[in-house]
Amino acid sequence: EIYKNKRENKNRFFTFWMHEVPQVMGETQKPLLYAFLIFLVAGTIGAVSAHYDDTFVRLIMGDGYVNMTLENIKSGNPTKVYAGESELMMFFSITWNNIMVSFRVFVFGVLASIGTGFYLFYNGLMVGTFIMFFAREQQLSQALPVIMLHGTIELSSIVIAAAAGFTMGNSLLFPATFARL
Repeated sequence: EIYKNKRENKNRFFTFWMHEVPQVMGETQKPLLYAFLIFLVAGTIGAVSAHYDDTFVRLIMGDGYVNMTLENIKSGNPTKVYAGESELMMFFSITWNNIMVSFRVFVFGVLASIGTGFYLFYNGLMVGTFIMFFAREQQLSQALPVIMLHGTIELSSIVIAAAAGFTMGNSLLFPATFARL
C-alpha cells in the first residue's frame, strides 16, 4: 500500500497553469521587475551604442555575422540566416538556442545573482544592438516581424528565467531561516 502510485487529480494540468503559475509570478514580482528593467536598460544601451558607433555592432555581434548579414541585405533578403535550413530544423535550432539561453540565465543565479544579471544584460545588449543594426540599414520593417516571430517568446522566457535566477541567487545570499543548501 505504501509504494502504490498515488493517482493524480485529472485537473492537475489546469491547476498548475491557472493557480500555481500565477501565484509564483505574483510572489516574484520584484525579481521579474528587476529582470525586465535590466534587459530593457541593456537593450537601450545596445541600441544607442550601435546608433552612434559603427564598430559597436561588430564588437557585439562579431565580424562574421555582420558581414554575412550585410551580404544578405545586398542580395535582398536580410533575414536569409533564418531561411538557411528547413523550417523544421530551423524551429529545432531556434528552440534549442532559446532553451539554452534561458537555462544559462537561470543557472548563473548560483553565482549570487551576479551571473544572472551579467548574462541577462549581455543578451539585452545583443538584442538592442541587433535591432539598431537593421534599423541603420533601413531593413527593420522586413527584419522585425521575422525576429519577433520567435523573439517574443524567447525574450519573455529569458526575463522569466532571469527572475528565477535572481530568486535562487538571493535565496543563497539571504537564506532567512533556511539552510543555504
